[in-house]
Amino acid sequence: MTLPTSFITGALTLPSPFLLAPMEGVTDAGFRRVCAAAGAGLGYTEMVRARGISNRNNSTLTLVDIIDAETPAGLQLLVVSDAELRRTFEVLAELSHTTHPHFARIVAVDLNFGCPSDDVIRMGAGPALLKRRAKLRAIFEALADLKRRAVLPSVKSVSAKIRLGLNDTERAHKVYLPVVEMANDTLDHLVVHARHAKQRSRDAPDWAAIGEAKAHSKIPIVGNGDVCSRADAERMHQQTGCDGFMIARAAIRDPWCFHALRGEPIPSPTEKLARAEHAFEQFPPTRDKHRVMRAELLERLRAEVAGLRVEARIPDNAHLR
Repeated sequence: MTLPTSFITGALTLPSPFLLAPMEGVTDAGFRRVCAAAGAGLGYTEMVRARGISNRNNSTLTLVDIIDAETPAGLQLLVVSDAELRRTFEVLAELSHTTHPHFARIVAVDLNFGCPSDDVIRMGAGPALLKRRAKLRAIFEALADLKRRAVLPSVKSVSAKIRLGLNDTERAHKVYLPVVEMANDTLDHLVVHARHAKQRSRDAPDWAAIGEAKAHSKIPIVGNGDVCSRADAERMHQQTGCDGFMIARAAIRDPWCFHALRGEPIPSPTEKLARAEHAFEQFPPTRDKHRVMRAELLERLRAEVAGLRVEARIPDNAHLR
């Protein structure tokens, strides 16, 4: 089964099926620029709380950093209700005409139902919503309606990212399959992270669940779970039939992994360093976590130029949401 070379979601045709995952403290505008230049089909902001946007919290609004006019990007939102989602879109639309014109560059919105954080689960959000079908359907229908009415006209694709449930019991009961069926008539694609919320990055992903989701879907399915090489992508595609791939940890290790995933030559260490420095100069970090991530990446690149090797510091999946 040949790997796809593009990915279609809603009104977007992306030049690559390899999407950059939304990652806390990582995927700011500078990092997304580096990955897009390497061949990522689309990148997303880190997870942003819808409540913070609807309350016009300045630190939250700063995270909607779609300030790069040359790099299309999506916004990932954490929501708890359809009403909160509607208010958030209204605020984004209003601010796109006033104080935050870059909000008019949001080309996609993805809803996060996969964050394993205890705080998120306690507030009834993220994977805690997967079995609350009426509430989840209302959120999906609101997102579809907001796109249809062009409340934020730049948004051409709407999607959600899910895990396999809160725990092993929910995975065994396949709570994710009814979510796929709800997504079929409301969303443009669905991302399936092949772990439940109690699993860590060291735990093996369940790619068979991605295949089950694909078998029940009428929309594109994006597989997420330890795709770090082209051989991994080929195996996942062969086993699941997925339409796209969401890349997380591999991009932290080396943002230029997208070249290898697409079967393209890898830039030299000197070229990697020059590209990263240029992107980071253009787009300042939005908070301290991004600054730390950039410093670590540049340290590794400078070591690579010098012929040395520095291991990437990979956060556990509590930070890969």
